[in-house]
Amino acid sequence: MADAVPIHQPLTRRAVFAQSWPIMLANALAPVVGIVDTLVIGRYTSTTALAGIGLGAVIYGIAYWGFGFLRMSTAGLAAQSDGANDQIEVQAHLFRAVPLGFFIGLLVFALQTILLAVAFKVFTASPTIEDSAASYIRARLWGLPATLGSIALMGWFVGISRAGRALSMQIVLNIVNIILSPLFVIALGWGLYGVGIASAIAEWVGLAAGLSLAWAEIKKRGGLRDGALSRKRLLDVSALKKLGISNSNIFIRTMTLTVGFTFFGNAAASEGEVFLASNHILMQFITMIALVLDAFAHTAEAVTGAAFGAKNKARFDRAVRLTTEFSAAFAVLSALLIMGLGPYVIAVLTKDPAVVDTAMTYLPYCALVPVLGFAAYQMDGIFIGTTQTRAMRNAGIMAVLIYLGVHHILQPRFGPHGLWTAFLIYYVARALTLGLYYPTITRQMKSIK
Repeated sequence: MADAVPIHQPLTRRAVFAQSWPIMLANALAPVVGIVDTLVIGRYTSTTALAGIGLGAVIYGIAYWGFGFLRMSTAGLAAQSDGANDQIEVQAHLFRAVPLGFFIGLLVFALQTILLAVAFKVFTASPTIEDSAASYIRARLWGLPATLGSIALMGWFVGISRAGRALSMQIVLNIVNIILSPLFVIALGWGLYGVGIASAIAEWVGLAAGLSLAWAEIKKRGGLRDGALSRKRLLDVSALKKLGISNSNIFIRTMTLTVGFTFFGNAAASEGEVFLASNHILMQFITMIALVLDAFAHTAEAVTGAAFGAKNKARFDRAVRLTTEFSAAFAVLSALLIMGLGPYVIAVLTKDPAVVDTAMTYLPYCALVPVLGFAAYQMDGIFIGTTQTRAMRNAGIMAVLIYLGVHHILQPRFGPHGLWTAFLIYYVARALTLGLYYPTITRQMKSIK
């Protein structure tokens, strides 16, 4: 797998794709855990259980995506330090981020009873579906500390343009989950709790593999640097302040996204069990395709961040252009694949005729997501790489307010079709609101030659 292009060498399309394809595969493998869980439950249990895992996945996603700042802030800061060739600080970013993720995961696990009670006050579903969702979530939470630690670690790998190591982590995680999930459900009859426990165990194995790869990367770069693990370095006030500001801004921005997607999931739940089950299947498509397209955004984080840290404006501009070109092309390809292969995948994921028919009805909306959403992902990557987190926070708030307003106009009149249309508009709003702040980056770059 290709290493990062040194800052003094030209950035080419070949180099951009060489950095992007491991991220693409790693990102595409990330939702495989949910897809395997859905497949096992959809084929071997009931429609109620499938709806339960759909609701459970939405709620668990709040923890998973809500703390996405661990990856994003780590990626941006590590990229800039790597571009400036400050290897001590590159290592320090790793040693700050992974323990932070682990601690947050332990805290959420300890508070799960309270948090679940709050979650089920927000979401509307039948008691049976809520019980199924709770069983799945409680099992998954055993792996949350490892999950959040892994998110931070993957951000570090992306930031230093070592996406191949992140891919290796995902391969290990998915192999373990693919083995354990059918075993626990089919052979042992553990149901939803079984697929959750299988995923939790896989997360811990994946983290162990990632830490081993991180140590190998440190040795490749000359070994542990003096002072990288020192208390003075790790508790440096300036570095912690920058990390704290970045994390808090990205957390608020991520929570606005979580509000948007949670609102969409909750609105789907209010449409009934069949619609919720079919919507969960379609969300697997969206998650898969979004994470594939996000590969170019992640590459943008690394190459724009490194150029920003090295104060190389020409390289920055080229990095923006090349990664966006690839993202646009793959967005169109993704839409075609959804429409062409979607019906076959839906038939594999569920055997309920009503769920299949409903999923097919709304498949075209699903196919439009990558076409209308790729610009939002790319803008995210550029703003993360340059750590323009205040702008991301403000744009995120504006976008979700636009989405909620549009939803309340369209959904009462057009029902599920209005629900999906508003969701598509949300993607457009995310890109446009970030675009308002892009001149801030260009003004900062004007003084860089």
